[in-house]
Amino acid sequence: MIHVVLSTVSLAVARLECWLESMRTPGGYGGPVVHWWQDCLAFCGAGLDWRYEGIIAGYLTLFERTGQEAWLEKARRAGQDLLRGQRPDGHYQCSCFELNPGIGGTPHEAAADIGLLLLARVLRKQRRDDWEPYLRAAERNLRDFYLRRLWSESEQRFYDGVQQPSFVPNKSATLIEALCLVADLTGNDEWLHRYVRPTANAILEHQVTSPGNRLDGAIAQNSLGRQTIHKYFPYYNARCVPGLVQAYDHLGDTRYVEAALKAMEFVARHRDPLGRFPQVLYANGTVNRFPQWIAACGDILRAADLLRPYGLDFPAEPTLQWMLNAQLPNGAFAVASGFASQISQVEPGCTPDARDLMPVVGWNDKIFRYLAGKVAELPTDVDGPEPFETACSWRGREALFAEDPHCLRILARGRERGDLYFWHKGAAWATVSPMGSA
Repeated sequence: MIHVVLSTVSLAVARLECWLESMRTPGGYGGPVVHWWQDCLAFCGAGLDWRYEGIIAGYLTLFERTGQEAWLEKARRAGQDLLRGQRPDGHYQCSCFELNPGIGGTPHEAAADIGLLLLARVLRKQRRDDWEPYLRAAERNLRDFYLRRLWSESEQRFYDGVQQPSFVPNKSATLIEALCLVADLTGNDEWLHRYVRPTANAILEHQVTSPGNRLDGAIAQNSLGRQTIHKYFPYYNARCVPGLVQAYDHLGDTRYVEAALKAMEFVARHRDPLGRFPQVLYANGTVNRFPQWIAACGDILRAADLLRPYGLDFPAEPTLQWMLNAQLPNGAFAVASGFASQISQVEPGCTPDARDLMPVVGWNDKIFRYLAGKVAELPTDVDGPEPFETACSWRGREALFAEDPHCLRILARGRERGDLYFWHKGAAWATVSPMGSA
């Protein structure tokens, strides 16, 4: 399955884990966020969002594969971040990722719930007596936010916002995972039939079924009311897979796993020879290639692993090698390639956009989770994040990207020296210079 030397993967995981430690802030894992839709560069405090899904799952996987208690303790520490950051109304503080410091982010709160529920499951299996608070926190969020505020009984689906009748398949698939985990831990199947089944059926309604069509198997990004928005993101198609597989496992409806297979066949058809994926395909034939996610592709490879027992042919290479080549000297993985080409869609030049290099925990957790499942042990002689500097572009100007264990800086180049962007790790806010603003 993997032709990459496993010692290379082990070292990559060890270096990434050291970098994750450098991103700890009061309250949890912090840092800037860049995204396809919007960036969150000023607020860098702890974000209790989908980053916790991959962080907790990754640490639990390392614990299960190595037997080392230290990894379980780090999973517990992350779980405690969420427990301490849960509000009386069930929300988690700063749970909107690129919209932080807002609350009520989807799929972010459901993804955080998955992390808590996975932790509860492992602790219960290990006969530890502290597993129930994690289950109860996740249940409270699911009940008080998703079930009471986002569920539409008349439409039989979860909306993406309290006042917006939008259904987003990949976000709802994440919610399916959380609901199935609750059913496993409580033995109560009520939510499976009342919420999981209609939600999975709604995802299937958004899938293209047109053999021979370039979009066959693709799942649309969302719908507004009953109007489907015909945008198809390979990454978010992969994010639909775990929920559909869980729906199949718990309800036995083969349509769900068949839909997951078709979705990943769509993703595979659009992978290029270097292992990269386009950002979005449109029904009119237009394709936006850039930015191409790198760290997030851990989720794509994880989805492929889940479907391999059902017959999916989706080799991890060349995507795995492309990702490993993108590990930075600090141990983090580059977020993407081609942020500077997001509007023009022209082939990016040799100098990366600063956003490509941004140290975003909420993308790196995805490759952390995936790679953790490929190692049996980690080297113990890995130093902390290595400081590095490299040329970049920042909002159309030449700049220098620099990160060390204590801070992240983007500096102007040429006659006008100085920080365009500065974040001291641990601080809730970064400083963006007026001359570095858009």
